[in-house]
Amino acid sequence: MRVAYLNLVLIDASLAGVSGDKLLSALASASGRSKDLEVSINRALRAIGRNDVEVFFEEVKSHGIEGLQLKFRDSMPEDAGEANAQPANEVFNALNAAVEAIGLSQTGKKQARSTMELLINTERLNHGMEILHELGSIDTVIDIIGTFKAIELLGVETSVFFTTPVAVGCGAALSSHGTLPIPAPATLSIISHAGLPIAKTEVQQELTTPTGAALLAILTGGRIDLPPFRMSSPGVGVGIGRRELGFPNITRVMLGESLAGLTEEVIFLVETNVDDVDGELLGWLLDKLNGKAEDVCIIPMLTKKNRPGHLIRAVATFDSVGKVIDTILDETGTLGVKVSPWKRVKVGREESVVDLDIKDKRYHIRVKKNLRTGGFKPAFDDCRKVAMEEGIPLKNVVDLVRVKLRPKEKGKSISGHE
Repeated sequence: MRVAYLNLVLIDASLAGVSGDKLLSALASASGRSKDLEVSINRALRAIGRNDVEVFFEEVKSHGIEGLQLKFRDSMPEDAGEANAQPANEVFNALNAAVEAIGLSQTGKKQARSTMELLINTERLNHGMEILHELGSIDTVIDIIGTFKAIELLGVETSVFFTTPVAVGCGAALSSHGTLPIPAPATLSIISHAGLPIAKTEVQQELTTPTGAALLAILTGGRIDLPPFRMSSPGVGVGIGRRELGFPNITRVMLGESLAGLTEEVIFLVETNVDDVDGELLGWLLDKLNGKAEDVCIIPMLTKKNRPGHLIRAVATFDSVGKVIDTILDETGTLGVKVSPWKRVKVGREESVVDLDIKDKRYHIRVKKNLRTGGFKPAFDDCRKVAMEEGIPLKNVVDLVRVKLRPKEKGKSISGHE
């Protein structure tokens, strides 16, 4: 049995919580490429017309712990208040422009936008406003685009992220919405929605900000069950906050690799029972959930009063669960759905392409490899396309791909007439 190494990243927010600038600084510290990151962020700021803002990272200490701290050259954006108030759509447009300007990958773009959407939707939910105050400042945009650019520079964009329990602080803080309890309602809403664990703390300071909580939610989805792993080298990055807390004001990231050949993630099981939905509508529902749900099954059953019905069960990720719920409610007319978080253990997979030459035509077949067992599975849609175009049985196409994958068959000409 072949066992694969899988890259892991642990975000340690157990001592002093997590904010956008501390997480960004920790990732910059781990990468050893803080200067490259400075250049990328400042170039993006200029591209969106913010020539008045320039950032840099400085090596500092917090109670004897060395790390990097994000700073603003000459002038620093306002931290709070009406000066930052902007309509939500303008904030999102600024983020979109910065995401393009900094040159993120497609995955990075999606995660950056998901982070800002989570912040904006949480602000609306808690304060019922289309005008953003603290979140309207440019440093929110910097924290988000910088974090995902740092992840790419670090080379861990395909890694599995985990979190420790998160220190949030306690007491009260003054904001543009007045005096708010700590953790702030927006922070608490994100933590609750993402299932992030909270660490006990009696520090009367805001240790975890909404931006920090949102980044942690998007990256980790609340994963805390870290498998045993080996630390990489250098393997640790430390980000240092600006406030004096009386102890190290740090967020750390730790890089390593697991030998388990497995990954874990939090998924959501969305279920509902229906006894008045026609079969055609159930087929329609399957089509509508395609691309939204990870998996869907519809199970015949007997319901109350011995009526025949169906159990609709869909698997969704943190990003897609809302769309899955809306689709089921809208298409079936059911009065409610059950949603429960589950831990999914996944075997590592690797995708490659196999070329098949049939009747002087070349076809490209995607193949997924099980990194735990070494087994292969050709993509059904690709094989189906070949079978239909060439008029040969689907099983024959699958067999041709498997023959091509055998080491002893390497270099052998594959023909549809064999």
